[in-house]
Amino acid sequence: MPTTSRAYTFQSTGLYHSYSELSDWAYGLQAQEPNLVRVIEYGTTTSGRALLAVNITVDPPADDPAKPEFLFTAGVHAREVITSEVARTLAETLVSGYQSGDPVYVDMLSERDVWIVPDHNPDGRIAVEAGRSDQRKNDHLYPLQTPAHYSCGVDLNRNYPHKWNYASSSVRSETYRGPSVLSEPESSSLWALLHDESKFSNLLAAIDYHSGASMIISPWMSKSEFAGDPLPAEDRQKLDFLAERMSEESGYPVTRLTYDLYGTLTDSLYEEFGTYAFCEEVFKGPFIDYFTYFNPVDAETRDAAIENGVNSALFLLSDEAFDVPEPSVLALLTMGTATLLRRRRKTGHC
Repeated sequence: MPTTSRAYTFQSTGLYHSYSELSDWAYGLQAQEPNLVRVIEYGTTTSGRALLAVNITVDPPADDPAKPEFLFTAGVHAREVITSEVARTLAETLVSGYQSGDPVYVDMLSERDVWIVPDHNPDGRIAVEAGRSDQRKNDHLYPLQTPAHYSCGVDLNRNYPHKWNYASSSVRSETYRGPSVLSEPESSSLWALLHDESKFSNLLAAIDYHSGASMIISPWMSKSEFAGDPLPAEDRQKLDFLAERMSEESGYPVTRLTYDLYGTLTDSLYEEFGTYAFCEEVFKGPFIDYFTYFNPVDAETRDAAIENGVNSALFLLSDEAFDVPEPSVLALLTMGTATLLRRRRKTGHC
């Protein structure tokens, strides 16, 4: 890992939005375009901070079950603040494209239901904002952990259902899985939202944004599971096609990991819902300090990483990725024919 020196911090760079600013921005976007944007508070953290999802689609309160949903999550790991800027810019790109009357965005948001989580880990982010640039976990203190220390909390990307029991049980580990599956309010609240069939009935594709590398990964993320438990051929072919095209749009290579990890959001989305889910790592810096390793510290590099991540999302939302029927056809789809766009799984928790 990088050294613990603090040459750069969240505050010293001045390049990133705080949790408070992200919250104000989300509600401001909703006020600006109430017929296109709504903000859902889907839970609260251990410290009582709101967990927000930004839903972008034509007439979001209608909750049209025929529209396929697309999910984009950021800030799962607190120190990876660049990912929240990707999510924020994606939302603004969609809204401004629709406002301009661009037929690509008008059709996209008429036919698709987009959900963006700009900061999945507010408590951890607050620690990073205060100068604890090494904070990865959610800052939920457990026995044997040290307060105000990088060991504090649970790694939210090891707390999700897929093979959770294989993840680290060491409470001081940076990848501590938590005392039970979905033990954390951040993960359990998002999982509950995704199972709310008044809002999610067809979760077609997703990107979980991270930093600390530059790559695109699809299920299964673990080296041994990918080799030992191949996906159905149809799924593998579709995931590989999407990943390669995302790579062309973003410049990030499609990669297989050389180690094992379990309890991830990406694998859990695929297992539970049949979602074409990806983990996209948008930046890796030099080994100078924690903040510099996970986040750009100049505006040009930051903006390039943001653009790359947004480009992947825009491809995933395109007709080339998924030929979503027009609204008039969507209205006629039954739950049976809607499954042509996805294969929802209910395999239980490993």
